[in-house]
Amino acid sequence: MKDREKVSKLSKLLEDAEEQVRRCDELNPWGGTETRGAFREVSAGGALLITKLHQIDQNIMVKSRRLKSPSQLDLDNLLKLKPPPTDKTLTRWLRTWGQMLEVTEDLRDAAKFCASLAEKEKTWLRGQDYRIKFKECSQKLAGYLLYDLLDVLAEYDPEEYSYLRLQVLCSYLRELRVEFLWDARARGPCRTDAIPSKCKFGKLPDDLRGRLTVSHRENRHKFAFCTDTGQEFESLIDNTGLRNYRALLDDIWDVITGKLHSYPGDGSAVWAVPDRECIRNLEAYAALISKLLRPLSAVPDYGEFVRAIRAILRSGRGPLTKRSHIKWSYLDDLDKIIASLDSKPKQYELEV
Repeated sequence: MKDREKVSKLSKLLEDAEEQVRRCDELNPWGGTETRGAFREVSAGGALLITKLHQIDQNIMVKSRRLKSPSQLDLDNLLKLKPPPTDKTLTRWLRTWGQMLEVTEDLRDAAKFCASLAEKEKTWLRGQDYRIKFKECSQKLAGYLLYDLLDVLAEYDPEEYSYLRLQVLCSYLRELRVEFLWDARARGPCRTDAIPSKCKFGKLPDDLRGRLTVSHRENRHKFAFCTDTGQEFESLIDNTGLRNYRALLDDIWDVITGKLHSYPGDGSAVWAVPDRECIRNLEAYAALISKLLRPLSAVPDYGEFVRAIRAILRSGRGPLTKRSHIKWSYLDDLDKIIASLDSKPKQYELEV
């Protein structure tokens, strides 16, 4: 395979890897049998991603710094799988994702669980706790595959493959967004009638004013409402993906101003970083993205992208501390730069 053909295929595969990450994030292990289809999509999509990755460049997974014991999996057997999966081969495809989970994440019986998703009987092989674990392990595996792919793509000459470098930067900005939205806490003014019905606080008294703090805790999002009179209420909401979580926050506060929709005079919400680990992760992404940006500074017509990305990385602030408050519009600004980069041609589109 010629180098440009390989780069083109890997560029397209990067989109597939990002889609697999999204599927895993939005998996709902708390649902009923109606969610089996989503588990099947995760398993089939993951197997297809692994197969394509191995067929394009067998060394990516073999030399992975993140995957644990991939040598235990018969990767050469993946070359025999011919996408897309059919009704006759679906069980085998699903089992492939389960085998990877068993080998790399020590998830027992994952191959059997994934294979059962091809069966017509609408029942679950394992209970809810297992499905929660399946989601966690699938998220880790999808993330490892994505980062291994990004490591390879980041090594290509940014002058020769400038659009590929933009695509890589866009992917890392998405990951920065995930880290930020996952770990940063939302804090802002709130009133009883501004709390979405999805937040199961029980029966709250009418006309309460106070502050709402939202954070992520294990597999759920914690909503803590502290009233001006000192009363405290808590609600835990199952995590069914960052897109749904973001929409829930937008139901409470305006996406740009951070103000309550019906009470703009009550003040604005802000983002807060709660601990050193969160700060360390965000700073690591910022440093990596800055490093990938530097070579583009010398490439004609790319100065605009470089300046825009550098501006969003710090958003007018210095290094993060535990007392840092970040303006509410930061996430919207980040979404806009991601959308702008995503609208540019991908490397594989240029090679057609």
